[in-house]
Amino acid sequence: MGAIGHDGLAVPGKVDLAHEPAFRLGILEVEPSTRQLKSATRSETLEPRVMQVLVALFRFGDILTKDDLILRCWDGRVVGDDAINRVLSRIRHVAADIGHGSFSVETITKVGYRLHATEVAGEPAGKSHDQGSQSGRSRRNMMLAAGAAGAAVLVGLPLAWRSFGSKEYRQAEEFYQRALTLRGSASPEDNRQAIAYLREAVRIAPDHGAAWGGLAYSYRSALLGGEPDQAAGLEARLQESLRQADRHDPGNADAAIARRLQGHFFGRWETMEPVYRELASRFPRHPTGHYLLGSLLMDVGRWNEAVDALRIAKVRSALAPFPRYKLTVALWSAGRISDAEREIDDAMRWSVHSSIWQTKVKLLAMTGRTEAALAVLNDASGRPADTTEEHIRRWRLFLAAMSSRLVTDVDRAMEAIVSSARQIAAPVPEAFQCAMLGRTEPALAILEGCYLGIGEWADKRPADPTGNVAHPLFQPQAESLWTEPRFTRLLDGIGLERYWRAAGRKPDYRLA
Repeated sequence: MGAIGHDGLAVPGKVDLAHEPAFRLGILEVEPSTRQLKSATRSETLEPRVMQVLVALFRFGDILTKDDLILRCWDGRVVGDDAINRVLSRIRHVAADIGHGSFSVETITKVGYRLHATEVAGEPAGKSHDQGSQSGRSRRNMMLAAGAAGAAVLVGLPLAWRSFGSKEYRQAEEFYQRALTLRGSASPEDNRQAIAYLREAVRIAPDHGAAWGGLAYSYRSALLGGEPDQAAGLEARLQESLRQADRHDPGNADAAIARRLQGHFFGRWETMEPVYRELASRFPRHPTGHYLLGSLLMDVGRWNEAVDALRIAKVRSALAPFPRYKLTVALWSAGRISDAEREIDDAMRWSVHSSIWQTKVKLLAMTGRTEAALAVLNDASGRPADTTEEHIRRWRLFLAAMSSRLVTDVDRAMEAIVSSARQIAAPVPEAFQCAMLGRTEPALAILEGCYLGIGEWADKRPADPTGNVAHPLFQPQAESLWTEPRFTRLLDGIGLERYWRAAGRKPDYRLA
């Protein structure tokens, strides 16, 4: 009949931890009644709601929607996306930590969530309450492994021939492929998850050279991401990964790229451009060299050249959101609006990454389609998980001002934009919203503070200025600033005028 919900009605399938039997998930024994996770060497107690969601994902199999989770774990109460996302984030952390990557939670965009567990040698991945659910999970894992092998061919990374032999190598290969799908998100959390997957891969198969190379790349990314307290330990792990990659897969692309990456290219464009060109030439089927080259060319305002590099990066990393986002921006900024629209619409069919979503809204707003932009904004099912109601409110005010151009609407939007800018670090997007509303003075003042550390917005300059990117300065949203003497002084101040002289190339906006 089901448990009794908060409104006194029966809730079919509600997760009642006191009566849930124990089960195995990856390398873990899960005891719902005590909220315990146990591995061979560790144990951890989960919060009640986190355990309920974990049990629901396991017990009911296949895909669960947010409504399914709310019904089974929150008694059908009204809860926000943030509450669900916090619980799922906790489960993913546990999967990477005590679970050593032996299970994961997949997000099916605009649909729901699905649990994946990897079989441990000699033991099943999990024992379900019914055989149908268990066989369904096994079929999904087989399909995931098959798809992962195809993805590796697409990316052009080597597969150890033994991956198709022993069970251990097949397991290691699955972890390796899961890590590859996380590589294009630019998220520290995703990079940590990728490291957990790769460490498990090399634990299972110590001579999996491609996984060692992937570890080297991910450790380098973590070091460049800036976690000083962990730098010493990460550097030692990086060097070990490079040695193992050289031993088991000489010439591995990830390992070679990890050796060449030297930090952010901002302010060092003339130094890093030949490095990225060499990587793209040496490893033409690997996405990273093309992606870095395309990103740098965006940063120096060379949009048409950036498009060519980013197209290759997108093909080589089809599941990564950032190459698609940057390709859309490059096409739009090069004046290829129809191509940009096709690219962003294709990306939005499977991804709700905030960069993709915001680019869609900006593209519509900047091409005179504020009603269409508002429709995207109002579609709650398509919003990124980290979008707040305050964020939506500011966007609505901005779009209303863009549409009407009435002084009262512009003033109201400006008040919200400036208020937001004062609360966050490096409010560069807010500066361009000011510019799009025709308020040049505050736009330039914010940019001078963020990039040069001068004026009333000086405290908004990042502690590490290399964290800035320059490409928004050359997007259509900045066009009203290009003829301003203060804008030219800003470009000179960050070193772009020097770069253009050294390269003998002008940015596209000066060629028009």
